[in-house]
Amino acid sequence: MSGMGIYGLSGSGIDVDSMVRMGMMTKQNEYDKMYKQEVKNEWIKEAYADMYNSLNTFNSSTLYDYKLSSTTSPMSATSSQSTVATAVANADAASMSHTVNVERTASNAYLLSADKIKRNNTNLSESIYLKDVLFTKEEQDTLNGEISGDTEEAKKKADSALLSFDIADGTESDSKKKTISFTYEEILKNNLTLNDLSSRINQSGVNIKAGYDSANDAFSLYQKDGGVDNKILLTVKSGDAYANGSKLLNNLQLASVTQDLDGNNQLTSKLSDVMTVETTTGTSSIGGAKNTYTSSITVGNDTTLDSLFSGVKVGNDTPITFTLYNGNTTGEMKETFNLGGGLTIGGLISQINHDGGLFTASLDDGHLTIKAKGSDETVSFQVDNTDTSEKAENGRYLINALKFDGITEELSVDVTGLATAVMGDKLDADGNVVMENGKAVQEVKGYKQGAEGVSAKVNIDGREYTSDTSKITVGNVTYTLASKGSTTVTVNQDTDKLVENVKKFVEDYNKMIDELNEKYYEEKYSDYGVLTQTQEKGMTKEQIDKWNEKAKSGLMNHDQNIGKIISEMRQAIYTPVESATGKYNTMMSIGISSANDRGHLKLDEDKLKKALAEEPDAVREIFNSSGDYTDQNGKVQTDYDKQGVIGRISDSLYKNLKTMKSYAGTSTEAADGSSLGDLIRELQTKMSNFKTMMKSYENMLYKKYDAMELAIQRMSVSMGYITGGQ
Repeated sequence: MSGMGIYGLSGSGIDVDSMVRMGMMTKQNEYDKMYKQEVKNEWIKEAYADMYNSLNTFNSSTLYDYKLSSTTSPMSATSSQSTVATAVANADAASMSHTVNVERTASNAYLLSADKIKRNNTNLSESIYLKDVLFTKEEQDTLNGEISGDTEEAKKKADSALLSFDIADGTESDSKKKTISFTYEEILKNNLTLNDLSSRINQSGVNIKAGYDSANDAFSLYQKDGGVDNKILLTVKSGDAYANGSKLLNNLQLASVTQDLDGNNQLTSKLSDVMTVETTTGTSSIGGAKNTYTSSITVGNDTTLDSLFSGVKVGNDTPITFTLYNGNTTGEMKETFNLGGGLTIGGLISQINHDGGLFTASLDDGHLTIKAKGSDETVSFQVDNTDTSEKAENGRYLINALKFDGITEELSVDVTGLATAVMGDKLDADGNVVMENGKAVQEVKGYKQGAEGVSAKVNIDGREYTSDTSKITVGNVTYTLASKGSTTVTVNQDTDKLVENVKKFVEDYNKMIDELNEKYYEEKYSDYGVLTQTQEKGMTKEQIDKWNEKAKSGLMNHDQNIGKIISEMRQAIYTPVESATGKYNTMMSIGISSANDRGHLKLDEDKLKKALAEEPDAVREIFNSSGDYTDQNGKVQTDYDKQGVIGRISDSLYKNLKTMKSYAGTSTEAADGSSLGDLIRELQTKMSNFKTMMKSYENMLYKKYDAMELAIQRMSVSMGYITGGQ
């Protein structure tokens, strides 16, 4: 409070400030009462927020782990030959033995320079610059001349592609294919290198890792995923830039690396002959052996064609073309269909079934069937292998994606790219194998584009499986294949792990129940209340902290919400689980009992192990039985008596946390819509308004005493005149 008038001039001896303070005391007491309540509410809100966060973490994280079958029913898997295969069983695996015969493990497509990279600039045989790999010194001079000068033509050429090739990580419609290009300026002026080549491939988005090893002058390409469908394809088209791309691919001296097991079952690697850029002829027609073909994939009448593959878009459409051929040598033989990708299977059937058509189509049990009308006719699916248009590419994707039964080939386009020679026995004019030094003479029979991975192949319990990786999951057991051979995998319950998990549950539960009990029974010091701001001014920080520690103690003492949670958690533990089969249906029956009257648990490990030996599913049933049933209205309900302990605790916490959130929110923030938050804000507003009123009241008191002083002053002056007159 500050003085406002001119005091003491009258000589009255009135202590105005003291009189104002006395006059304000009642108001200040009213304000302090509100202040203390507001601060206490903030403390309570903070205490609730801390407890809410602890309970929420316990429910959503800690308890969640005990809902997992891997926690309450862990299984172990042991292999008799771990060098052949190892295994991990999940909780749903059956306790039994499995026979495992590994025929081959998976591997990834891998290309590596078989020799030093060739440089066309022979004067710089170890240069890392792309220009030296591609061109002689004389060719470089000529090309530099084409982009020299300030003419528009030279500038345009400098920005155009000098080197291009395509790289793809597979042939499926969802495979990624990108064009790798370098301009005249990048190669001739910026002197980009083999390292830049690997970087550009790595940044292209294909699932292939490229690298240049300068120490050994070797370039490499590695498919990140294994399996036969994951490939490395390097191809070129027509044009000067692609011609240089062909030159680069040849000069990299790449060979395919294959991995296999030797006679001692050791993994070995072998390089193919150096690959060269060759043209291979695609497949333009498949089928043709039967009158009727049925797709092996399941589709619906409303399934759109473009949903069956990742097609090439033209604008917003996915154009498709393909031809059906009935095998006739006379008369009308073919029908070509030009479709949009948004067409449905039903629409395709309608188009094939048009009046006067050569074929019929139907949808039987979700499978598309196409049939030639003539009983002696066949069905062939065709797309010209020289057609590189988007609609032709999508046509191939569609037919291949439909996977018609009995057709193992796929439609494909002619490809020019880095290929491996396919060797075979050389035959003479009469068809006999040509021999030399007692061995059949080999010759090139064709070429295979790119490189592909190898899919693992294994026989488990009499059934064959393949996998793109050397991991495969069958019957809730995941096998990791290591080498060719046979092994037996035995699956059993992991009792030791289960005992450890139950011990951990008891520890986690005790930690939570102890925290709740600590707050519920915390001593309350009634002599210690909230300090006013005036009181704090007369104390040190250490004194304030010690005081507040006492004042905050017991804020949740016998709190109704906390008491309810403690009671329901204990009830969940001690109530029998009626859905548990056998004689073990309570926590006490498997060795979990109360250590004191506040719900702290203890575990008898011997009793738990005995229960598991007699009934292996006892823990899972007591902990995690669902207790769910459907009532007469079709609504899913939960029978508490049949529900497992974890579900009971979790459901109880979920409901009580909602109550706590509604009452006090989840943080110290007042503006959270909670009841306590609203009360705090209401008090803060009331206190602010009261402060304003107090200031006005204080000003009024000072004005009152100002007037009193002036009156006394005037009276003194008047008395002086009277006295002086005498």
